Parts: sequence; structure tokens; C-alpha cells
Amino acid sequence: PIASDRLYVVPVSTQGQRVGRIVLVRAPNGPRFTAADDRLLSAVAAQLGLALERVRLRREATEAEILRRTDELKSALLSAVSHDLRTPLATISAAAESLLQEDVAWSPEDRTAFAREIASEAQRLGRLVDNLLDLSRIEGGRLRPQKAWHDLSGLVEEALNRLKPITARHRVTVEIPDDLPPLLLDYVEIAQVLSNLIENAAKYTPSGTEIAIRGSRADGEVVVEVADRGPGLPPEALERVFERFYRLDGQGVQSGGTGLGLAVAKGLVEAHGGRIWAENRPDGGARFVFTL
Repeated sequence: PIASDRLYVVPVSTQGQRVGRIVLVRAPNGPRFTAADDRLLSAVAAQLGLALERVRLRREATEAEILRRTDELKSALLSAVSHDLRTPLATISAAAESLLQEDVAWSPEDRTAFAREIASEAQRLGRLVDNLLDLSRIEGGRLRPQKAWHDLSGLVEEALNRLKPITARHRVTVEIPDDLPPLLLDYVEIAQVLSNLIENAAKYTPSGTEIAIRGSRADGEVVVEVADRGPGLPPEALERVFERFYRLDGQGVQSGGTGLGLAVAKGLVEAHGGRIWAENRPDGGARFVFTL
């Protein structure tokens, strides 16, 4: 410590390096600094040094964990991109090359079928890219919903229009009360949540079964439900199903995917201050529910 008639300075050190100091100035008529003050301030400086060292170690551990998760995410994304993006790209390429064959007289029906296939797979690619971008924003803490007042019925209608090629083999029902109030939300993000839940229901349930979309009010919240009549979820999957890159076996129905859709839906709902969960229906099938 450095002491003078009115000034008292105690250095704060960590790992042998000075990182700060405690400076006290005695009031003009105040008591002089004593040996007891010296011991007390030295102890305070030592504790501050230890606290700063703990902060440094915690920061380094956090940075190491972020790097580990980033590397894990990159590896998983590379796996998803190499596998799940290759299939629609191959379909689009094959259909486009067929249309470009000048030695084949394609009928108008054939050309329309090729064009529809290209459009459908391009939309699938778009959904995959949207999920990848959303997951990147969620993981990086850069998700900032741009909220405005919107009608849930309009959101559901738009999501279903975009997913017509996917839900074409299912019976889709919608039950949303006319008196449901407008919701303060990010239209694009919640539309993505609905799209991911509906696509998930169509992917893991047999053709011809029902997908039911419902909205209701409960305890000051709006509850949105996407329910299906598929095989349901095994008990161990009820909690893990929202983990990124977690995939569930199709159990004899259409399956596949990146394992991103439900993880993205969870991140988007929680960014709005809501909750999301999965449960099995007592009479068969699964139900995915989120609140706003």
C-alpha cells in the first residue's frame, strides 16, 4: 500500500499482475489511516483479485464452451447440408435437364409435372435454408422478433397454402374461434413455427390421417395446437424431440429431415416469451402445443 497524509492506495493483483487499485482519500478533518485499516484494505484487495480471477476463468470456460458448441454445430450443419440438401438439388437438376432435352418430345402434361417437381423441391430447399438461418441466429443470440399485431387465422391460412404439396395426402382441419384477439408477434417467425409443426405432422403420419390445427385462450395466453393421428411419440422422445438434429424413426411412415424444424420452432417460440411442448393424445397420435 502507498500511504500519505490524506491518500491511501492499495493495489489489486491477480496471478502476480496488477489489474487495478483501491484509492481512498481521507476527509480534511477525518481520522488518519491505521494499521488496522491497512490489514482490512489489503484483505479487501486480495478478495477483489480472487473475484477477478474467477470472472476470468468463467469467461474462458464460457468461450471454450461456445467454441465447442460452434464446432459441433458446424459439423452437424455440414452433415445436414451434404445429405438433406443433396436430395432436392438432385431432383431439381434431373427435372431441369429432362426439360432441356431437345431430342425428346415432352407432352404438355410432362412439362407441367417437371415444373411442379422443380417448384416443390425448390420450396423444400427454401424451408431447409430458413431453418438453418434461424438456428444460426438462435445459437448466436441474435434473434430479435419484430413484433406487430396479427391475426392467427391469417397466419395459419398462409402456412397451409405454402405447405399444400406436403399436406395434400392428409385431411387438414382448422378450429380457431372468431373472437380470438390479435396477437403481438413476429409474423415471419411464428409462420415458420406453424410451418415446421405442420410439416412435422405430415412427415411422421400415414397418408389419409387428420392434421388438426386449433387455437384457444387459457389463463391470459393464446394456445396453438397442431395434432395428428400418427403413431405418437415414445416416452423417451417427449423431452428430446426439440433438441437440434434429433431424429425420430418414421415407424413405417414418411420420415427423414434434418432434425432442425422442432428445435427452430422451440427457439422462435421462446424468443416470443412463450412455451412449447409435445404430448401424446389419449386416443392416439401426437400433439405439439405452443403459447403466445
